[in-house]
Amino acid sequence: MTTAQAVDPNVPRSTSTSEILLDGLVAGIIGALLVAGWFLVLDLMAGRALYTPALLGRVLLYGSGIAAKTVAIEAIPIAAYTAFHFAAFIGIGIALSYLMTLFERFPIMFFVLLVLFVCLQVGFFFMDAALGAQLMGRLKSWTVLIANLLAAAGMALYLWRRHPSVLKGVDKLWEDEP
Repeated sequence: MTTAQAVDPNVPRSTSTSEILLDGLVAGIIGALLVAGWFLVLDLMAGRALYTPALLGRVLLYGSGIAAKTVAIEAIPIAAYTAFHFAAFIGIGIALSYLMTLFERFPIMFFVLLVLFVCLQVGFFFMDAALGAQLMGRLKSWTVLIANLLAAAGMALYLWRRHPSVLKGVDKLWEDEP
């Protein structure tokens, strides 16, 4: 990093592959923890701690038919879903980290990030319906929406703090060219 990049947040910084991976790892963990924390709070308020990861773990391991019958709080389904959950968020975090480095150089990537966000939101609802959790009436759509918004906000905040010049790039998108 040059002195100009360290001082001026409007100057895009050079990013190595290891920085992209580390930023993606941290962003993914932030998103995963926010979602897990949100559902833990909801589960605790309902008097059934770890119910959501147990439900989703049973759907992941055994299919929605078995999960529809009963949901027991067992370590294996919870651990399996937690591992899947964190791996998925880390993968998304790495992709977002890479896109943010592109965004610093090419402000038009803002629209790619916006479309990706919308696609992820829609994708989660389709996955929810495909896995049967929504059909079982146990995982409400509004809780998934809030969880995804929390994750997106946390991940975006972290990545924007790591890439402060992207906000300048968004401003450039709306400027009229002579």
